[in-house]
Formats: sequence, C-alpha cells, structure tokens
Amino acid sequence: MRTIVVTNERGGIGKTTLTCHIAWHLAEQGKRVVVLDLDKQCHSAGMLKAEFEQIGPVQSILDFEPNEEPPALACFKNTRQIVELTTDSPQQGQHIGAYVRAIRAGLAKHYDYCVIDTAPAWDGRNLMALIASDYVAVPLDPDKTARQSLNEISQSISLANKVRGEGNATRFGIVFNRVQTTSEVSKMLMDRIGQALPANVVPHTIPHREHMREAALLEIPVWRLAKDTRRSAPIVREVVSYIVDQAEREAA
Repeated sequence: MRTIVVTNERGGIGKTTLTCHIAWHLAEQGKRVVVLDLDKQCHSAGMLKAEFEQIGPVQSILDFEPNEEPPALACFKNTRQIVELTTDSPQQGQHIGAYVRAIRAGLAKHYDYCVIDTAPAWDGRNLMALIASDYVAVPLDPDKTARQSLNEISQSISLANKVRGEGNATRFGIVFNRVQTTSEVSKMLMDRIGQALPANVVPHTIPHREHMREAALLEIPVWRLAKDTRRSAPIVREVVSYIVDQAEREAA
C-alpha cells in the first residue's frame, strides 16, 4: 500500500481539493483507495461522499471483521476522540509509531493507496500522518505567508523523521497552488523557493481558475465539469500523476 499525505498547517490553502483529486484520479484507474480525513471539519469526506463509502471514524480502521470485505473506495472521518499525542517524551513518540504501523498493516490488506488529508494545525494527528507517509504533498499559495508555512512544515517533517528513525526520511513535494500567472511577486517567490529547494518543487503549478471552485462546489473532479476545462483539467492531472509517481518511487 502506498500512502500519500497532503499537508499544510495553514487553512484555506487547497489541501482538501488536492486530496480529493488524488483520490478520484486513483479510483478512475481502478485502484482500491482509502481516504483518511483528519480534519475535524471533514471537508474531504463531504466532497467524496458520492463515490467513497464513509464507514466510520478513523479509530474503526482496525475493526474490520476477519471475513469482512471493505468497500473498494472508502473514507474514514476524524472524530474528537482520535489520538491526540505529542512527542514530549520518547515513550509517546514510540506510541505514535506503533499506532501508525498497526494502521498501515490493517489497511494494506485491503487497499492499494491511502490518501490522508491533514488538519490545518499541528498535533498528534498530523504527526501520525507524516510518519505513515511514502510521499508528502504540500500545497502552497505563493504569497507572503509561503516561507513561514514552509518553515512550519519543515519542522514537522523533521520531527516525524526522528520517530521514523535513521535512513527513513520523509520525501515531500511543494505544489504551487492558486497561482496568479500575471503576478510578478508570485513568480519571484516561486523562483526563490525553487532555488532553495530544487528537488522538492513539483514541476507543475496549479493556476487560479474558477473551474476549481466550481468543481469543489459540485463535489466532482475538475475534469468532469460540463464545460471546456482544457486550461485547468490537464494541469491538475499532471500534478496528481506526478505525486502518485513519486509515492510509487519512494515505496519501491
């Protein structure tokens, strides 16, 4: 099973939209996909409800009966009772690591891919997701908050790597999202980040398009909109395909 995590500790950045498009893309390829929506507002679970069966809270992942066949497309919601741990002590870090390994082992019996949408905050849920990841996608709006967001994410990934252990570092890719293609400031910020982290920038950017908002409201992927989406859909396909390819490479 491949695990793709979509994260940014700031809200309104496009995590849910990217998560859902990755899940839709994989499902259309005939893959068995499970989505873990760790945000308490459960936006991903809402957008995927037409095609993904919602079968309970995240804690119930390991509750399958031995002979029970779970749905090919499934979405588990977050609840307020989900593990809320920190790594203030080595014991707590080991506890999270053990919990993640159990989840992966349970899901791997039934699914090809797990896609995780994280909460716009830092807590044990996000750490759990980062530890579980084969690849982390970081949607980033190239505005004045971009560098601070990257700094926060880098610290979180560094913490996850400590729990994962030596030689098992998390790979991540920055997805520039909602890009104003005519903005010189956005271009400058993207160039600076690309120069600082050349191996971590996804080589496709998602421009600001009304199509994306319409698709989200209709709870469908942008390529299914009943209008000409040639300026939106191919770009989103390129982004999600790249993310999936990277996850495959890391897990190989």
